[in-house]
Amino acid sequence: MKIRSFLMTLLLAPLFSQACDICGCANSGSYFGLMPQSNKSVIGIRYNHLNFTTHPASQVLRTEEKFNVTELYTRFFPIKRVQIMAFLPYRMDQQITTSGTKKQNGFGDMTILINYNILNTLMDRENSSKFTHTLMVGGGIKLPTGRFKYDENDVLQVANANFQPGTGSTDFILNAFYTVNLDQWGLGFNVSRKFNTTNSQEYHFGNQLYGTMDLYRSFKVGKMTLTPAVGLYAEQSARGTKNDVVLDETGGRQLNGTVGLNLFSNRWTLGINGQKPIAQKSNSGHVVAKERILVQVGFLF
Repeated sequence: MKIRSFLMTLLLAPLFSQACDICGCANSGSYFGLMPQSNKSVIGIRYNHLNFTTHPASQVLRTEEKFNVTELYTRFFPIKRVQIMAFLPYRMDQQITTSGTKKQNGFGDMTILINYNILNTLMDRENSSKFTHTLMVGGGIKLPTGRFKYDENDVLQVANANFQPGTGSTDFILNAFYTVNLDQWGLGFNVSRKFNTTNSQEYHFGNQLYGTMDLYRSFKVGKMTLTPAVGLYAEQSARGTKNDVVLDETGGRQLNGTVGLNLFSNRWTLGINGQKPIAQKSNSGHVVAKERILVQVGFLF
């Protein structure tokens, strides 16, 4: 099988919210990994684990925040060159402090993306070529299907806007994906921009910018294809506001190194991806992002 993978990294979907102030927390973007056969539809499930430490040097204020996100996703093509993707996450979060552990579970915000295939040499040429490239542009919407409601004075709750399953706002996304392949080698780029609106509790998460670069190589293993990949993932989040007052402790930026391994067949795909922070800075200066891991399986039809 010729993979000719369309690199669908960082789908800009706010598929999970984390309980800290660095980007990569509040309604962050999502690193998606490699997708096989960009002309085929797919339905699948993936699991994402993230971990953050707040005030790591303090014996009293130190907090561990762990996020386990299980997400159902699909991709299909209603007409030629048009691709629709949808994502629905379920979150299981916990915050561990010196005084105890607080947990919160629930469905997150659903995201729908529509992309148009401006350039696709695989599709446009009658004869196959060792060199191919694709360009897709589009955008979408993030719907407030997840819960966003909390009492800052309730000690039994995690009184943090970022810890809620949803953001409570309808947000908008613009994105562009470009991949180039030469024989079994491939290089993919993505840039995405997310514009957030103010929710009913007058909270506005800062707008976010994401980008990725991934280098991958395909190897035949019997009737299947093994594709390792390495790359970079970057994200930046502006400060949020509450009642139009800027929250100085929110926002931040982060750069991660990524490594992944994907196995493709004609009917299914299986992949694992890890990320390790290279550089990071939260605007409060007290939050440290740890390693991330993503495992996914998809069925092609």
